[in-house]
Amino acid sequence: MDIDLKNVHLMDMHRTKIEKKTENIKEKTAKEKELKKACEGFESILVHTLIKSMRESLPGNALFDESHGMNIYQSMHDEYLADELSRSHFSTGIKEFLYQELKDSI
Repeated sequence: MDIDLKNVHLMDMHRTKIEKKTENIKEKTAKEKELKKACEGFESILVHTLIKSMRESLPGNALFDESHGMNIYQSMHDEYLADELSRSHFSTGIKEFLYQELKDSI
């Protein structure tokens, strides 16, 4: 009878350890996803700043007159373009570099 209780107790201890390890893995995975998203966001901001700087260096738009509405549209388009570029496989590589550098600090 004592052997069965010991086995049950040992099984409960092992199950508790496994549950704790599983929770830790889930938590770490969630933090890694957050870090990846943050790195992607940083790259998007950087790419948007680059696009904005390049657009400001151009002399003007030959097709459309410059207006407040056109400036807003271009800014929104540039921001969308930066977001899409940072999500694509053809990104600058900054998000991957940042992720590799910061993942050990989680």
